[in-house]
Amino acid sequence: MKKIISIIVVFLLTACTAQHRQSNELATQLNYQSPQQVLSKLQNIEPPERDLAQYQLNLGLLQFLSADFTSAIESLSKAKKQMLALSAISISENAIAGTVNETLRSYSGYPTDRVMVHNMLALSYLFNHDIDAARVEMLQADIEMKKLVVKDSLSGQLASAHLLTAIIYEFLNEQSNALISYRKTEEILMARNIRIPLGLKESLLRMSYEVDPKGLYSIYTKRYSPLTVSHENNKTQVYSLFFDGVVSHKEQASILVPSFNGEQLIRISMPTYYDYSKPVAHATLFDATQQFTTELIENLETLVREDLDKDYPSILLYTTTRAVAKYQLVEKSGQQDPLLGSLINIATILTEVADLRSWNMLPSNIQFAYMETTDEELLVETANIKQANISLKKNAKNLLLISHLQTPIFHYSQ
Repeated sequence: MKKIISIIVVFLLTACTAQHRQSNELATQLNYQSPQQVLSKLQNIEPPERDLAQYQLNLGLLQFLSADFTSAIESLSKAKKQMLALSAISISENAIAGTVNETLRSYSGYPTDRVMVHNMLALSYLFNHDIDAARVEMLQADIEMKKLVVKDSLSGQLASAHLLTAIIYEFLNEQSNALISYRKTEEILMARNIRIPLGLKESLLRMSYEVDPKGLYSIYTKRYSPLTVSHENNKTQVYSLFFDGVVSHKEQASILVPSFNGEQLIRISMPTYYDYSKPVAHATLFDATQQFTTELIENLETLVREDLDKDYPSILLYTTTRAVAKYQLVEKSGQQDPLLGSLINIATILTEVADLRSWNMLPSNIQFAYMETTDEELLVETANIKQANISLKKNAKNLLLISHLQTPIFHYSQ
């Protein structure tokens, strides 16, 4: 009976691992298939309850990229609630993870996930024409980032969240709040040694002129000279976000070594991210006389690696503790029945797998551009879009979301 139970356990855990690898494969397919195609495949998966948060995050993102904003809001809201409920992992799950493997712990999301879910929900609300709900979502993002603050660390602090918040405030004519959010965006980029995009410089100049022309505006005119703010009121404003590529997913790094007495084999498996070397793409926007290129505002490749690095000590602790426990189990079983001991040793090797779960369908990076125009049409180009025409209402504010993937350009205007 013990032998049969061991075989069943190995089978079930191998199936879970295969599902995690399947999720990573679907994320890779986004590079050459449309979100709708990947979405249809993801919807055929029945995730275990402990993987629901990750599943709903990816499901909601694909629904968003497929322009099904209502479904995206539903899925992402479920993921948000699940991550909040799972932020304190149960003692029983810790015990199981400490004796079998990390995949038996419920996925509660990394700091980047817990903030990005608000970004994606706010965008879903915006393109579903509900700016008030988008504003509420970004207020929640600000609260979440404050909860995630750690001294001398940028964990969970996303420049893109503050930028999106500022844009929403501008749409609502809340200039003082917009300026605060733009300044927070600048602070994070400076702390990360990321070059301040031209669009952000212009936004800081524009908002500081509106709010504090004799104070902050003079500071920013010196800091970002020779840029100056435009005082014309007859121009159409265009804020553009560009989602570039698909973020890297985790890989498993394993070693198999004999025990000190040579009677057992011990496997150690840890999650890792390989070196990032993908080419970076950009979007170009132009009217009859101007041309702008999107610039980096958030490098998610860096953020997901920081999230894993932060958890690495605890993962390593559980892994080594688990190796000792499995060794003792095999030793005790082998003393009773050598064949059973060998079978359990095989089971401990096969069940020692790394937790490869992540929000693996996020963009690789997020970029931003801002422009003002008097034209009624704007052209957009990317590596995948030869040229797209965007109609503009005179004197309106416009938000464009452009993706490197096979998606339409999303346009919100007021």
